[in-house]
Amino acid sequence: MPQATLAQNKTRAIWPHQSEKTLSSILAAGDIFEPFGTNQAAFRCDAAQPGKLFDNLNQQLKAHIKQISPAIAGAISIAIGIIALTGWAFHIALLQTLGLGSIAMNPVTAFVVILAGGTLVLLSDRHASHRRILWGRVLAGIATAVGVSRLLCIWYGCGCGNFLDRWVFGCRFQLGPTHTESIDIKTALNMLLAGSALLLLDVQARRGHRPAEALSAVSGTIAILGLVAYSYNLIAYYPTPTWFPTALPSVLAFLFLATGTLLARSDKGTMCVVMSDTAGGLLARRLIPLAILLPIFLGALRFVSENVGLHGFQFGAAHTAIASMILFFAATWWTVRLLYRADEERKTAEVERDRIAEHIHVLNAELEQRVAARTAELHKLNDELRLASKAKDDFLAMLSHELRTPLTPALVTATYLAEDESLAPAFREELASIQRSVQLEARLIDDLLDLTRITRGKIELHAEDVDAHALLRGTLRIVENDLRHKHLNVIVRCEAKRHHVSADPVRLQQVFWNLLNNAVKFTDRSGRIEINSDNRDGALLIHISDTGIGIDQAKQVRIFDAFEQGETTTRRQFGGLGLGLAISRNLVELHGGTISVQSDGSGKGATFTVALPCVELKAIDPTDQLTTTPRPSVDLRVLLVEDHADTLRVLSSILTRDGFRVRTAASLADARKLLDCESFDVLVTDIGLPDGSGYQLMHVARQSQSLRGIAISGFGMEEDVRRSIEAGFEHHLIKPIDAQQLEALLTAAQN
Repeated sequence: MPQATLAQNKTRAIWPHQSEKTLSSILAAGDIFEPFGTNQAAFRCDAAQPGKLFDNLNQQLKAHIKQISPAIAGAISIAIGIIALTGWAFHIALLQTLGLGSIAMNPVTAFVVILAGGTLVLLSDRHASHRRILWGRVLAGIATAVGVSRLLCIWYGCGCGNFLDRWVFGCRFQLGPTHTESIDIKTALNMLLAGSALLLLDVQARRGHRPAEALSAVSGTIAILGLVAYSYNLIAYYPTPTWFPTALPSVLAFLFLATGTLLARSDKGTMCVVMSDTAGGLLARRLIPLAILLPIFLGALRFVSENVGLHGFQFGAAHTAIASMILFFAATWWTVRLLYRADEERKTAEVERDRIAEHIHVLNAELEQRVAARTAELHKLNDELRLASKAKDDFLAMLSHELRTPLTPALVTATYLAEDESLAPAFREELASIQRSVQLEARLIDDLLDLTRITRGKIELHAEDVDAHALLRGTLRIVENDLRHKHLNVIVRCEAKRHHVSADPVRLQQVFWNLLNNAVKFTDRSGRIEINSDNRDGALLIHISDTGIGIDQAKQVRIFDAFEQGETTTRRQFGGLGLGLAISRNLVELHGGTISVQSDGSGKGATFTVALPCVELKAIDPTDQLTTTPRPSVDLRVLLVEDHADTLRVLSSILTRDGFRVRTAASLADARKLLDCESFDVLVTDIGLPDGSGYQLMHVARQSQSLRGIAISGFGMEEDVRRSIEAGFEHHLIKPIDAQQLEALLTAAQN
């Protein structure tokens, strides 16, 4: 047995839960045995050894002989029939009898033998074509019909047998067969049996019995009885005017036909046992032919020796008995030796199998130890990777916090001063430029965090029915200053009749902002941007086109990959991290849509298309319409807690200017002192404080006062927002803080 098979069997017993594919892969590795100092070739099958190779060749030869033996038997039968017909055609008595006796083979019998032999040759192949099978059955049917007609003639005594001989062959054979050469009842029965067996060659009963075997066995028995009669010269005693023996060529032909028919389907029925490689099959193949041929051979030898006067009747009988005993003993001893050798080889194979199994057991034990060690190592590496991933997330969160925190005072101050109409327009434009730069920096930080969320599958969508056209118009207002700064011409043709989709409005607006921001960034001054929409196959298609720098054909296939911005000169000229399109593609796919790009090449602009499934428009509740936000009351008391001094100072100044009563604290301890002596309506606190956290402060505040909470933090992961809500905060604002957004939330808290 091959080494890999033994190893797999043993390994399955040891590791029943392991997959077969995995074990096969492990055992197939050439170096798996090397650590144990064992050569893999030492455990391979011994088939390459000369003795085993000879046995394999012997087995192949036996299989080939077994396959062609039915055709050989059929060919011999055809040859006997052709020789007999040739003798009748040319009046050669030697050919009519094949030199084997005084009774010639009947020409019709020879014809039937040729038909049956041809059938056997055609049907000997188990995978014969349909045409060969059809021709074989036709020939077998003719042979059966001839046998049936002759039996009917004999049964009714109409004497049509000789008429059949002369009617068929009279025009060719001037000297027709005599009565002793006519078709007797045994020959006619053999015709019927041989033809029927060939017709039923592939028929099998429910219990596995095959009619062809039984018919062939009867036909062969009749032929063997004829051989016995000839070998003991019994034909000289029983011929009568109405009963005469079958010709010896006919007997041989029918014996070959019966044997070939039995061998033609030796994989089924009784012959399956005889032709098997078991001890019973070996005994059957050795002793059955011996039991049939030995008496016939000895009888013929005795008859010949007595006729030539070598000995008398008594000596011949004794000689025959002694020869039978000696030859049968020799054949039996030969068979016993073969069985003994086979049994010894089996025992040797079992010992070798047990030896190899023991080796495999040792190898499997060592392999199991290696797998256990490797598994422990993998678990250790997995733990290290998990810790590294957590450290990376913590680093990104901390980096986000540290980068966002200094941006808040800059953004709030720039926004506040840019809206002050008392300042000079040029100065306000510079402040607006500072505001855009701070927002861009915050957007880059958001892109890094969004990419991390998407790649780890932690991004959450809060879907609702959204008017995509309204989101587009809102996004245009966000980039309005940039459009006006570059003097870009924007053409909007939102012609889609169905423009409502199920989406997270924040995330979908993020997609639109990325596309519009890219269009603005990569389009030269006084260029053109077109926004179109239409419906197709139940989807809303939004096209954003520009007359910008375009995209090469080679770059379009990977333009949505992370950190992809085209050439190095493009990155230096326009900046950015190359994450916007990658994030946009993932967000669109999370919404069940697609995003694509089309560009005729460098300098010819580009068109990005977003396709999203449409939803039916629902009735709008009038109470959901936006109302004018009232100005805050001076009675709203706000506790502002922030450890970053500049952020605390700027936010306090702006909120105080807008009419809120603001008290400030830079630590958890200072905030607790204020909570102990004063009452507040809203707590606005940073999450990361030097002596605690905003979660702890919210818990302490809720124990003593009934107030609302707004968390501000540079940590913007989904987990951070969830923790803030669980701690009791109603809102979680991510730095840099938009002062207008904070003012709107405070006003809403008042109402």
